[in-house]
Amino acid sequence: MSMLGVPSAPTSHTGSVKEPLHLYCLPYAGGSGRVFANWQKLFPPEIKVCCIDYPGHGARRSEPLLDRIDRIADGLAREIASRSHARYVLFGHSMGSLVGFEACHQLARYGAQLPELLAVSGHGGPRVPRSSPPMHAVPDDQFIAHLRELGATPPEILATRELMELLLPLLRADFRACETYEPSWNRKLAVPIAVYGGVDDEDADIAALRGWQSETSGTCVVRMFPGDHFFIADQAEAVASSLLHDMRETGLRS
Repeated sequence: MSMLGVPSAPTSHTGSVKEPLHLYCLPYAGGSGRVFANWQKLFPPEIKVCCIDYPGHGARRSEPLLDRIDRIADGLAREIASRSHARYVLFGHSMGSLVGFEACHQLARYGAQLPELLAVSGHGGPRVPRSSPPMHAVPDDQFIAHLRELGATPPEILATRELMELLLPLLRADFRACETYEPSWNRKLAVPIAVYGGVDDEDADIAALRGWQSETSGTCVVRMFPGDHFFIADQAEAVASSLLHDMRETGLRS
């Protein structure tokens, strides 16, 4: 299945737009494109929200898991490069920030059209040292306790052994991908970057978020929102409004 084939929620707008802007949304570790399923209603009709599933996730759960950011990003970059886009933007939260960043470099390597904006959320700059120890290889009870602290996995799922036996390989693969990622690119991206963070996110504080500024030769804006690491759930409307503003600032029509 195509990585770009996950549909967004139907929009209530009517009418057609000749050349819509494609907004590719990249989820956090353990998540699927469904976390962005309601985002279409937050944007005008000429912006087409495209919810991405990584291999082994969501609608692509039958595919082998990948535990390297560069391999996940390369698949995404190849599919984007194979399509004709008038305009497109990449938005990634947490793990999705790294996938989007790496995909931009892969697209540049292929000589493909680059996004008009890379929006990264809930993750410090890719060269900023991690503030917490890696968790992908710790014992199950310690790993599950960490998931409980993060708060993204419902408690009833964490307490169900059968479900966790199914989810742990996926979650560990995603954590391994993020925790072992080291950028191999020395050049800066010729793409503006918008950086979003939660004021209570200890793993991606303002100093870590500013690490993205050294990754682009273009503009880089940092915006903070109320909440912790998963602020995009409670602050979806505010994030979408800021993203739309940042699209306009980079010259996109809305």
